[in-house]
Amino acid sequence: MNEERHIQEVKSATSLRFNDLWKQNFQANRNAIQKNPGVIALARKFKEVPAIIVGAGPSLDKNINLLGRAQGHSMILASDASLKPLLLQGILPSMVISLDPQEEVAKFFQGVSHRGMTLIAPSIIHPRVLDLWEGNVIFFHKHAPDIPVLVEIANQIPAIGRLTPGGSVLSIGYDLAFQSGANPIIFTGQDLSYPKKKTHSRDSEDENIGLSDTIEKQRENIVYETDVNGRSLPTLKSMSVSKQWFDWAFTTWKRPGPTTIINSSEAGILTEHCSLMPLSEAIFKYCNKKINVEWAIKKILK
Repeated sequence: MNEERHIQEVKSATSLRFNDLWKQNFQANRNAIQKNPGVIALARKFKEVPAIIVGAGPSLDKNINLLGRAQGHSMILASDASLKPLLLQGILPSMVISLDPQEEVAKFFQGVSHRGMTLIAPSIIHPRVLDLWEGNVIFFHKHAPDIPVLVEIANQIPAIGRLTPGGSVLSIGYDLAFQSGANPIIFTGQDLSYPKKKTHSRDSEDENIGLSDTIEKQRENIVYETDVNGRSLPTLKSMSVSKQWFDWAFTTWKRPGPTTIINSSEAGILTEHCSLMPLSEAIFKYCNKKINVEWAIKKILK
């Protein structure tokens, strides 16, 4: 009962907060959407290519240095918040994924070069992000059949394709990897909780946000979930709902052949319906063939 209530609370709050902004952003982005390809162009284009989905949770600090080994041997899908930490380590992600429609998200793209990367952007992204972005852009609609405004927006330019949001930018990353045929799909920096005194990874824009301040400000939205080590950790209702979304997607989405899902964050609350494996082991086991993802993307964009 609590889980259902949390889901409805999060959905209602999101719609109430963003309805007008979604409409404004989409209208501002229409020309760009019509000039650039949609995510549907990536469908089944990366069959059996290992994909690593990178979040900006505190656990990323432990493993970020390992991702250099996977570059050129996997498709690295970075959340917008993890872009700067990755670039500081010399890691160029194949694609950068954004979801939030607010102008504040532009901070993740300021002060760094985006050349050689592709932005996976929602049709309702804030136009400030598109002004800043220097690389290729591929658009998607947020698939939300229970939110009328998003249905209306998607129906206006339906051909670009849709990705399903689950309350987290990494849910978009999972749907993208799933639709592209990637296998295995590996997560790192995916905490969905606050396992340390910090809320975000080192070098991210939000690294200085303290855990105690977050819990104090979000007191009414704090719930507790069990992590990979059996500990009870504080998290937000919205991130708890994201965990439920991943459980649903992992168990109900089907495609030809098996899908191997691995959580290599070595922390956090994503524990069910996936394998838990250290990132070093996952890279050694699955990321051992040379792959030129950037060339494949250029070919698709042509």
